[in-house]
Amino acid sequence: MRAWTTWPCMRSITGMISTSSFINNGEIYLKILLLEYITAGGFNDAPLPDSLLREGMLMRDALLRDFGAVAQVEITTTFDARLDEPKPQAQHKMQSYAVHTNTHPTEIWQKLLSECDAALVVAPETDGILHHLTQSLETAPIVNLGCNAASVKLTASKLATSRVLQQSGITTIPSYKADTFDCALAADNSLNGYVVKPNDGAGCENTWYFEDSSALNHWLQSNAEVLFKFLIQPYQTGLAASFSMLCKQGKAWVLACNEQKIEIDRTYSHLKYSGSYVNALARHYADFNELAQRIAETIPGLNGYVGVDVIIEDGVIYIVEINPRITTSYIGLQQSLHYNPAELILGLVNEDFSLPKHLTTHAVEVHVNA
Repeated sequence: MRAWTTWPCMRSITGMISTSSFINNGEIYLKILLLEYITAGGFNDAPLPDSLLREGMLMRDALLRDFGAVAQVEITTTFDARLDEPKPQAQHKMQSYAVHTNTHPTEIWQKLLSECDAALVVAPETDGILHHLTQSLETAPIVNLGCNAASVKLTASKLATSRVLQQSGITTIPSYKADTFDCALAADNSLNGYVVKPNDGAGCENTWYFEDSSALNHWLQSNAEVLFKFLIQPYQTGLAASFSMLCKQGKAWVLACNEQKIEIDRTYSHLKYSGSYVNALARHYADFNELAQRIAETIPGLNGYVGVDVIIEDGVIYIVEINPRITTSYIGLQQSLHYNPAELILGLVNEDFSLPKHLTTHAVEVHVNA
């Protein structure tokens, strides 16, 4: 297989994508491995996590739709054999392979990588899953369309990310290690309660809300054996939001300013995410864009699509976390922008990349609950 840099470059029909290419039956293709970990077989020997499965399927289908619509792209993907095989839309070029129980998905993916030219992986940061997969991409002779391994490792840790951002003068929500947290000292530190979440968690999975330090202390005492995995934050009131951006070599381009649909389930004391309103907060574009540039400069290994969760209160934007991968808001991007976001991601290979001037910012609601 020839290395990316040795292949002749070409300009796509859209004029946006400059990609390396090869010839197949007289036509030019770029073969891309697209993997959404949960639906692609990452849990083939375990029960599929219901809370993340629907989000994963929606993101996978949006990616297959968008990348499949690029004329010169051929998609390779895998799917958990317990799920229906993804169906390509008319004229889309796609090959999909089932991952069965008692097989090793990483071995299958490694083989498919050797047959592709580029790859984009969506996976949870939990337990280093996304980091390890990204390392595999970096050792293969392909182009990684996502963030590099170092930035994935950093942003997978909410504590480490918060410290790095604070050193650059970027406002974050204070975070504390759960296994060294002193409820007695913190009793009066939060008027609005506390949030407990995994340091490397994805979404609202295993994220808890406690109204006061007494309730928090009870949970801490009941979960002493797993506290090293968790962090504690004072609950920050305000507007739950996010922005979707493209990054490359310390630069950022904001695509969408989103409102997050997050609520507190007080019956079970946890936070629940049910979707977003993509580009419903376009009025915050200038502030988000300035913040995006500072984040990209602080973590220059961020590349491709990146999602940043924030809370806005009294004109202050608090960073909650950085997601070094495709996020749920991607699902509504094409409809909001009236432009194929896959072409923008691929367009980042151009040295002179810039966003098209005619992108729209229509508000689009994304539902993730059935």
